[in-house]
Amino acid sequence: MGNQPKKTAEGLFELPDGDLDKGYLLGSKCAHCGMVSFPKRKICPSCLADDGIEEIPLSKRGKLFSFSINQMAPEGFKAPYVMGKVDLPEQVRIFAVITGCPPEEDALSIGMDMEMAFEPVYRGKNGEPLVGYTFRPAGRATK
Repeated sequence: MGNQPKKTAEGLFELPDGDLDKGYLLGSKCAHCGMVSFPKRKICPSCLADDGIEEIPLSKRGKLFSFSINQMAPEGFKAPYVMGKVDLPEQVRIFAVITGCPPEEDALSIGMDMEMAFEPVYRGKNGEPLVGYTFRPAGRATK
């Protein structure tokens, strides 16, 4: 655990060996109706089954459903920044910060391919970087 980066929240994603490139989101899949959820759930929101819920890794790529450019930022973020919703192949829509592009409307387009990344998204109370999931246009490096 000593090499594990600090996460923005527990239970949303895994970073095997602390490697940001190996990270993935944790979802759940209902054995009764097949619904996939994020974040993972103990009870299926579709059929209300409370058994047969399996934890699954979610895809790291999806399509941009919508986005907005935010001119005001909460504490720990710099404005302007982009938030968006990305549809994964599992029929799950993920709300996340969008990185890897300038915060300009013509930098993104609805339906474009997106890929997940794990990176420091803000600093904790003691100034330590906290890692969270983001999406960026597919094929663009972030560094």
